[in-house]
Amino acid sequence: MTAKAGHNSELTENEEKAIFFNHMRKRMVHNAKLAEVNKAKKEDGKIAQSEGVVLGDLDFAIKALNADDKATVTDRYLNQGTILTWLNLVPGFQSDLLRDRAPAIERIEGEGELAGLAGKDPKSPYDAGSDEDAAWLRGWDKGQKFMRDNLQSAMEKINSESAEDANPDFPDQEAA
Repeated sequence: MTAKAGHNSELTENEEKAIFFNHMRKRMVHNAKLAEVNKAKKEDGKIAQSEGVVLGDLDFAIKALNADDKATVTDRYLNQGTILTWLNLVPGFQSDLLRDRAPAIERIEGEGELAGLAGKDPKSPYDAGSDEDAAWLRGWDKGQKFMRDNLQSAMEKINSESAEDANPDFPDQEAA
């Protein structure tokens, strides 16, 4: 692991070793943080699955939402529909029915709604004050309102179902 001429060429072998282990230690700290995050992600995934959410659907939605080129996501979806038709798993899939039918302003409002549902910042990618900006912000507000109106009641129902599943014949008792 000797240094190439012109790059850290003045370092001794011990100094190179010290730099190597310094970076190794930093990498180990990052790996430990990643392991912690992955553990929390796995625990949240178990909760999502217990609430009927398919993790693959979450991953797909995140990938689609964050895609730079939304057309590639749509094209992939349409190709999968065609393949399902070839396999006789769905009857007569017609991909042309899904192509750009909504007017631009409606699509932009839909983008804003998705951003609101996903909890993204209320900053439209369009010029401030433009019709597109107003449509995006309307959509963002709609997504936020949907979450406010529905998430709490859904969680209350899920939590009440969990409480009903507990065995009432054997309530927890405090230690004497």
